[in-house]
Amino acid sequence: MAAMNDDPFQTDPALIRASGYPYDITPTSFTFIEGEATPFDPGLTEGRFPVIGYGSNQSPQRLRQKYGTAHAPIPVQRGQLSDHDVVYSAHFASYGSLPAALRHVEGTSVSVAVNWLDEGQLAVMHGTEWDHYHYAKLTDISLRLAEGETLSEAYVYLCFSGHTVRDGEPIALAEVAAENRRHDAMSQIEALSLMRDRLSPGAGLADFVGAHITDAELRAARTHQLRAVAVPGRHAAHEVVYRGLE
Repeated sequence: MAAMNDDPFQTDPALIRASGYPYDITPTSFTFIEGEATPFDPGLTEGRFPVIGYGSNQSPQRLRQKYGTAHAPIPVQRGQLSDHDVVYSAHFASYGSLPAALRHVEGTSVSVAVNWLDEGQLAVMHGTEWDHYHYAKLTDISLRLAEGETLSEAYVYLCFSGHTVRDGEPIALAEVAAENRRHDAMSQIEALSLMRDRLSPGAGLADFVGAHITDAELRAARTHQLRAVAVPGRHAAHEVVYRGLE
């Protein structure tokens, strides 16, 4: 008898993680305490670094993977970033996903989170964003926070791998909400399917994704192929503070 659910993207934890990116984006501001999202406390933001989360760093699930449950509170505030969109980077993450990249796109406004991090929490975040991203300070931006304030400067991890394309244009993440979006959007599973068709036509999707999860050399080779045909990143005015590994 066949299994009731034989879709490996529903049953295999590694494939669930790969295809689930960017995970459970919470639509409201929250305070991350002991690995859980609790009501937002604006008083906790004082003296911290505002770090934009635009992919999985908006997600309590991903924050739990990075910080565990024994950590100081982290305020996470919803915001709308003008003249930007969230697109797919031209690299594969070690856990199999095609990750996000922030792209300057005039006229588009994208939903993001601001993780208010202290110095210790920022050091932890740096340790999870060490490849393909530079830590930078965006200047002269308009980031309207859900609770009313607008930031003109904030920190962010900018992708330097380039941005994955379809028909020569970047591809937006369908899971990340945006207004007046200029680029076509695809879900993570759709983007992985497109990469499979491009890099390993005829392969099963589960086999394709599983292969670059388990084989670091294959993952690097596939990333090299993506970067060869990617468009360069397009970023608003910024100052690089910390350079990742290229």
